[in-house]
Amino acid sequence: MGRQKTIASAIGCFGVGLHTGREVAMTLLPSPPNSGIVFRRMDLPDTPVVEACPENILDVHYATTLGKGGVEVKTVEHLLAALAGLGIDNLIVEISGPEVPVMDGSAAPFVDLLLQAGIRRHYVPKTYIRVTRPLAIEMGDRSIQILPSKRFRIHYTMCFNHPCFPEQSIQLQVSRRSFIREIAPSRTYGFLRDVEYLWGRGLALGGSLENAVVIGEEGPLNDLRFEDELIRHKVLDLIGDLYLLGRSLQGTVVANGAGHLLHTALVKEIQRHLHLDQVSRCVVTAPESLPFPLPASPEPLGSPAL
Repeated sequence: MGRQKTIASAIGCFGVGLHTGREVAMTLLPSPPNSGIVFRRMDLPDTPVVEACPENILDVHYATTLGKGGVEVKTVEHLLAALAGLGIDNLIVEISGPEVPVMDGSAAPFVDLLLQAGIRRHYVPKTYIRVTRPLAIEMGDRSIQILPSKRFRIHYTMCFNHPCFPEQSIQLQVSRRSFIREIAPSRTYGFLRDVEYLWGRGLALGGSLENAVVIGEEGPLNDLRFEDELIRHKVLDLIGDLYLLGRSLQGTVVANGAGHLLHTALVKEIQRHLHLDQVSRCVVTAPESLPFPLPASPEPLGSPAL
């Protein structure tokens, strides 16, 4: 099973929030065994804490926001994906604002930071969630399901409603190596046609060609890192959202036109079947209902991953 991990030394970075556009400093600190991933808002009185867990999922429109006691931490999924990819179980994340810095729009800068800090193993066993029955959630023509398997695998398909990107699909077994090389560098993306709408909702205020793939009518305005970078970033988001469970999964996730709403619906449904004292097995069945109400206007299929 291996042992739990944290980082060997503190390390920090500075950037802007993708949606808020606010400058923010972030420091990553080692944390003891069984403490999980914890965010500290250093800009607020008494430095309130928000744990990365299903109970604290607050909003999933265009990013995953955690919240507790009126305190929010926005756009956590890219950092959580890096932690999942490197198998880091315990970490304190200190931030000087309401949103994790977007860096270049991918998880690669966070991977680099974590590797620079060094990874330290605890003398405490690492635990997993092993799926033993299928679970499926459908929402119109979108769906996500998880199936039993010995490894963590993802099959993701997405229609982007754009002539240059009609549909993309990817299948891969997620490992440290495959994550670092094939998923972490993929950047968030957005469509020019949606910019005014997003700005009107106070979103994407920090987005630019430096931290996102921007797609116009005739295609991307900046160079792609992968031909299928858009769907790879959807996988990145999924890995980050699933890590809100606090443990790695043993199962195959099949997603079709999903996004943060369905990712986190699956997270909450898996969590519903877990007893907090059980650490190695998760038995899931078809849900009677979604774990939280749908928003009035769900994110459209062709909308950005921002």
